[in-house]
Amino acid sequence: MITPRATRLVRVGGLQAFREAAISLALHGAPLDARDRLVIVPTRAAAEHLVRGIEDAAASGAAILPDFATASEFVGRFAERLPAPRRELSAEEREVLLRVACRRVIADGIEPPFRVRPGLVAEMVRFYDDLRRSQKDVDTFERLALTMLEPGAADDRGAHQLVEQTRFLAAVFRDFERRCSEQGDDEHELRRRAISESPARPYRHVVVAVADRTVDPFGLTPADWDLLARAPGVESLDVVVTDRVLAGALHERMHALLPGIQEVRFEPGRPPRQPSIAVPDADHALYVVRDREEEVATFARRVKEARRQGLTSALDRTALVVHQPLPYVYLARSVLGSAGLECQLFDTLPLAAEPYAAALDVVLTFASSGFARVPGIQLLRSPHFHFRSDGEPVTSRDVTALDRALTEGGYAGDPETLGRLLDIWTAVGSTRPRAVRAGRLFQRIAGELEPLRSPAPVAQHLSVVLQFLKAHENVLDASDSQRARHLRARGAVLATIASLRDAHEQFDRASVDFDEVAALLRRWIEGQTFAPRTGNSGVHVLDSASARFGSFEHIHLAGLVDGEWPERPRRNIFYAAAILKELGWPAERDRIDGARAAFADLLGSPVTEVAVSAFLLEHDAVVSLSPLLDEIESSQPRDVRPVSTVLMFDHEALTQEPAVMTMLGEHGREWARLRAAREAAESKFRGSTGPHQPDAYSLSGLERYQDCPFRFFASDVLRLDEPAEDGGALSPRARGRFIHELLQKFFEAWDARGEGVITPGRLDAARALFAEVAEPLLARLPPADGSLERTRLFGSPLSVGIVDVILGMEASRPDPVRERWLEYRLEGTFSLGGDESRQVPLRGVADRVDLLDGNRLRVIDYKTGSAPERGRALQVPVYALCAQDRLHARGGGAWAVEEALYVSFAGRKSVVRMATQDDQETLATARERLFALVDRINAGEFPPRPHDPMMCTYCPYPSVCRKDYVE
Repeated sequence: MITPRATRLVRVGGLQAFREAAISLALHGAPLDARDRLVIVPTRAAAEHLVRGIEDAAASGAAILPDFATASEFVGRFAERLPAPRRELSAEEREVLLRVACRRVIADGIEPPFRVRPGLVAEMVRFYDDLRRSQKDVDTFERLALTMLEPGAADDRGAHQLVEQTRFLAAVFRDFERRCSEQGDDEHELRRRAISESPARPYRHVVVAVADRTVDPFGLTPADWDLLARAPGVESLDVVVTDRVLAGALHERMHALLPGIQEVRFEPGRPPRQPSIAVPDADHALYVVRDREEEVATFARRVKEARRQGLTSALDRTALVVHQPLPYVYLARSVLGSAGLECQLFDTLPLAAEPYAAALDVVLTFASSGFARVPGIQLLRSPHFHFRSDGEPVTSRDVTALDRALTEGGYAGDPETLGRLLDIWTAVGSTRPRAVRAGRLFQRIAGELEPLRSPAPVAQHLSVVLQFLKAHENVLDASDSQRARHLRARGAVLATIASLRDAHEQFDRASVDFDEVAALLRRWIEGQTFAPRTGNSGVHVLDSASARFGSFEHIHLAGLVDGEWPERPRRNIFYAAAILKELGWPAERDRIDGARAAFADLLGSPVTEVAVSAFLLEHDAVVSLSPLLDEIESSQPRDVRPVSTVLMFDHEALTQEPAVMTMLGEHGREWARLRAAREAAESKFRGSTGPHQPDAYSLSGLERYQDCPFRFFASDVLRLDEPAEDGGALSPRARGRFIHELLQKFFEAWDARGEGVITPGRLDAARALFAEVAEPLLARLPPADGSLERTRLFGSPLSVGIVDVILGMEASRPDPVRERWLEYRLEGTFSLGGDESRQVPLRGVADRVDLLDGNRLRVIDYKTGSAPERGRALQVPVYALCAQDRLHARGGGAWAVEEALYVSFAGRKSVVRMATQDDQETLATARERLFALVDRINAGEFPPRPHDPMMCTYCPYPSVCRKDYVE
């Protein structure tokens, strides 16, 4: 039985009266009446501000607060008061049930014109809910849609597909309704029960502070209005709306939705004040800035200037109002904090933006990629997980060593390849202890997630993920300021995974690939929000719907650009607007009219002043101003308030000469004093340090200094690791190591046989030995890399192999080799054939030094890439000079450099001579260049000055380079 009720349309002139009316109705009657009163608001933040208004109104006495609910919550509030509540289906359970219904309908022979995917299932649930909220059942939907589509289906392929889609959706929705009714109550069944059953303790008074969904995205749907008009026990229903929002189609619609509604006007206790609009100058009605960050900075400047001039009584009476909270809620913390302004945030934030959600995403990516290097290293480095190897924690240096080793090994994500690499690293023992330790851990966590690589029920996949997260979680210390927020985000993520697991465990046991599960989980995380309340004082940052309920002296409307004010509508993926209109969807024109009315109301919301701003660039793309700016009335009084240029931010204080210490916090002042205590400005950021005297200079490092001094500084002085890069094959460093090891073993085996010089007649024997030595080394490589390197070594019909280059060079040099030094370490102090008074500590490894008859020597350096330019090469000439010094120190007399050369396997020339017995000038030039480089290093000269500017495009240290300071 429908309870007789008084239904009123409470009209107000503007938002100042709107708030007063909402507060008055929330406190209407006796204090205990509030226990059976429900106030419907757009957001939880709006409820917070309305509560503040109630507290201010009841400052002289006590007041009992009513219940508050948003449009999506109030059906559940009515259901809570039913005498015999049934189990309510969760959103996860409903989505799983609809997926099962899709599978059943397809098995019955009704095929959809699309592939059913997890994201599409979610859209089907949304479409079904919107249909029911528009008071359209499944039969009505099918009848209306087919009536419009079937006449053209015979000649129009698109219409034919829509007919098939309609029949499929109708069949799925019927099966879905049957399954839901068997398992519990959903929103629509709860709404039906709230109308048909008498509650034990009903809401007797309902205050609606939102409009209809046609003009308000947070408003009520036709089914919601029907519930409020027919729910038993409701004695009074008040709908509060401003004149601007009510004007037009909404006025007629309210009378159609609530027949017999009485219109009353609420007169506030004191006349509303008309706020002035702050403008930057007389010619503009809004502040236009570069980007969102500068927009927030403009707001901060205006707030601090108003405080200095005494134009605002308190900071919490000022608000930055945006239509889309992101990314303003993140910018506000940093920008306002830099200006010394506290802020309050009530808005819910996306769960996907929380660090713990990002850590989950790394786990999902690691499993989906087949345990690839990049996500695996990210997982090991994540602070949200705690891993141990053989009972000992794995350090960042261990992970870095593993990263480098995997890159050099060409690891692409195959567990078998990982095991092979670990066996190789273990076999060579002490050369890679850190990589082995971290690699064993990498292998173990890959083994824990190995079940995800095989098809299995969704619940089984999610159980593996959940078990992994809990087994390796790293809970923050109790003293950590982020602990509470981390635990809330962690709890929300784990609850979502557990809810999806339980829903699939109960209703859907079909096996699927993990990629589908990962997509499902990501979509659910992206759709979740949580509300980490930030701050209890300071300026407010809130969305436009919540701002209607806050009483402020100053508000700043930000982000007035096209696409945000008003926001672009969410398009339906199933049907065009003409069909949706017949199904009860609101018209686009009504939505735009509602947005214009809401914006015009906000312009009159504060009691003192309102400002409007827009930005021009979004991710370097130019944006247009909002069409709602037309609503700024020329009759509204204006105050010219240019943006203050007074120093307000930390970065401004630090860039002054000298830095303004009074504006900085304790840590900022300490850092600024440290910078100020440094040397004078002529050497500032120009690449100079104090004197630098290393124990020894590596020849590769000196060549690096020659290419760019700063790169040497980053690599050899700071010892920064070069970022590893993924590749489909061995890295250049790993390939070079493989080639050098192969050549060393070949010549050792050749010399051990006593074969002597490789002559044209012995080429076949040498080639056979080369293949014999190469096969065990090739077998250590992954199959794909081994096949590629075998082709490079032995050639193909289209290319010459490395073995042909090496053996061809040997056959062209018939001089007998008395002794061959392979991978010979040259380390010590050398004069390089010059004055003994000038010596330099060097270290390096010569690929090969041949000692020939007649006290002659030949130095050879192998390059898997191109050989360096003659005028810049250091290694071969200096190795030759060092070998001379070493032989002379042994008492072997004077040795002449017969030849110093590079053998290149990739350049245009296979053999590049640096020096011969008849040309010793290259050796002398190399000696002079080396001493000059050493002098500059000893003086601490490390400017970012590349020999070739193109090097900057592939330099591994761009994030620390100071080349912008150099002319």
